[in-house]
Amino acid sequence: MKSAPSPAAGRPEYVEYYDEQPSSLRDMAVPAAERVWHTAKNNKFLIAGLIAVSLVLGVVATLLITPKYQASARIEISRVETNVTAVEGVETQDQVLDAQYYETQYELLKARSLAQQVVREGNLVADNQFLEAFDPDLEEHPEKKIVEILLENISISPVGSSNLVDIRFNSPDPALSARIANLWAQEYIASNLSRRFGATNEARQFLEGRLEQLRERLETAERELITYAAERNLFTIEAPGDGGSDDTAAQTLVASDLQTLNSALAEATTARIAAQSAVESASAALAPEDAAAIQPLRQRRAELSAERAQLRTTAGDQYPTVRALTDQIAQLDREIAQAESRSGSAVRARYRQALETEQRLRDRVNQLRSEFVGQRRDSVQYNILQREVDTNRSLYNALLQRYREIGVAGVGENNIAMVDAAEIPTIPSEPNLIRNLLLSLLIGGAAAGGIILLREKLDQSVRDPAEVPELLGVPLLGSIPKVTDESVQDALDSKHSELHEAYFNLFTNLGFLSDTGVPKYLMMGSTRPAEGKSLSSVALADILTDRGKRVLLLDADMRHSGLSTYLEVSGGRGLSNVLRGEEDWQSMVQTGTPFEFAVLPSGRQPPNAAELLAGDRFRNFLATLGEAYDHVIVDAPPVLGLADAPLIASAVDGVVLVIEANRGKIRMIAQSLDRLELGGGKVFGAIVTKLDQRNQTYGYGYGYGYGYSYGEKAAAE
Repeated sequence: MKSAPSPAAGRPEYVEYYDEQPSSLRDMAVPAAERVWHTAKNNKFLIAGLIAVSLVLGVVATLLITPKYQASARIEISRVETNVTAVEGVETQDQVLDAQYYETQYELLKARSLAQQVVREGNLVADNQFLEAFDPDLEEHPEKKIVEILLENISISPVGSSNLVDIRFNSPDPALSARIANLWAQEYIASNLSRRFGATNEARQFLEGRLEQLRERLETAERELITYAAERNLFTIEAPGDGGSDDTAAQTLVASDLQTLNSALAEATTARIAAQSAVESASAALAPEDAAAIQPLRQRRAELSAERAQLRTTAGDQYPTVRALTDQIAQLDREIAQAESRSGSAVRARYRQALETEQRLRDRVNQLRSEFVGQRRDSVQYNILQREVDTNRSLYNALLQRYREIGVAGVGENNIAMVDAAEIPTIPSEPNLIRNLLLSLLIGGAAAGGIILLREKLDQSVRDPAEVPELLGVPLLGSIPKVTDESVQDALDSKHSELHEAYFNLFTNLGFLSDTGVPKYLMMGSTRPAEGKSLSSVALADILTDRGKRVLLLDADMRHSGLSTYLEVSGGRGLSNVLRGEEDWQSMVQTGTPFEFAVLPSGRQPPNAAELLAGDRFRNFLATLGEAYDHVIVDAPPVLGLADAPLIASAVDGVVLVIEANRGKIRMIAQSLDRLELGGGKVFGAIVTKLDQRNQTYGYGYGYGYGYSYGEKAAAE
């Protein structure tokens, strides 16, 4: 528990017990709905007055409004699948959704062009019935002004999710309302039929122009394609496919020759490789035809060699037959060598021929490949021109087909029909008294709510006593209700009255400030006059007296005393006399009739009360009073605007600041606290007085009580 030094030597130390005490029941959150209800209840007369004024104004406005009659004509709008100009590049191919179609029709029903058509068809510029009903100013642009009148009074209302639409018109003349509604429906039906005829004719004219343009574009594109192909030598064997440039280049003469020569080059390369292998291989140096011719010679030589070998074993080398066989073998060797020589020359000749043929084919293929690459580059532009020709031909054929369809399609029947013609109304549709009263009630309630909300936001007074610690930084010591139906004495004497219980709660809370109970020297101060400071001083003095204490109520407000409202005391001599030097203060003490405690009046008003309080005489006088009384309660003057209260606060044990609920400003109260503390005073806490029905939202006032703090509960236990 925190302690603070006493302002007077030898006095007990007082503690701020609220730092460690549980929260009061008043700190509980109040439901928002309940706060709104009580706020409205507190301002019930203001709310009732504003609503009453609003209702009166609504009735007056209703009586002043010129009656208007509403006539209604009903038409049916059927969905029509029309595809007159649904051609790629002319109009989107997707059909309009039903919702979009009907929204379009509703907007057409409210179009200015239709209103102009109604004005011209009905000759409303010269229609006396219309002019008398609306009395327009037709000096300038009469048709435009009448069109504006029609658009202001016409209303288009679709009937549920059906195809039916109501056309309503309001005017002061019931017959005129019916006539305009029917005329509006008839002109809309006629304009719809006209649009359908117009769409067909416009489509035919448009397609004729487009066909001529596409025909010229197609001829130009084909001419450019042929010219470009001739200049680039892009002669094709067959028409190009749907592919790109690759398909076109592959069909040209150069591409065909390249393909043929490339195959021949492959064959020549194969022959050259075979001839080269024959030349390079010694075992296969003979050509097949030469090998066939030499084979009998080799076979004959082998036979002779075998026979000679057989004879050598028996007859020897000099035997004539052996020698003859040797000569024959030598002759065969010469013939075989000559044949092999002739065959090798033929193989080499064939190799040279194959190599020359391959080289010529390769040169031609390379030449054609260069031409082919060039043609591939040229074929890009060729394909662009070809696609242009194909596109123009497709568009031309499609438009030509659509043009033929339009020629035989016709217009068809109208998809809009009159269902119910408008009848002359018998009762006015405006003004509607019930609707206007409800609207007035709504406006009045909104205005009252706005004003009350603004007042609540701008109000800086204390409404919820529980907010005092948060707003001002001092403990809340008590909450005092406002008493109007009985006297203060009766309320204080009745132990069960709200006033007595509230001040007893204050007494209990003050008793927790120190170990000795209620402070001996206690000042009751306030920010402004008439906040309940004097009443609180009287009530606290009375309760202390009932507890058997010797109590003196010191009236220190020497400028304007308020104790005479509650006590029967005489003026004349008092505190001002004592501070001026008179010593016989006992003779100045009176009994606070109808109560039993002692009272020292303020005395005559001095020229400057602050000078009398500034010295030590007042502090010394309090010490003298303390010897004769158990408690001295000082009823001090208001804090703001005067120097008296801070001087008194510095001489007592502490101050209880009295705050009037629903009045004053938090800023002024905070300034008062600052002045008291800067002057050396100690503020024990604050009490909120004059709580009434406006504070019921926060749990204070009649019917709710002021709530009990922790200290009072402890005393009750």
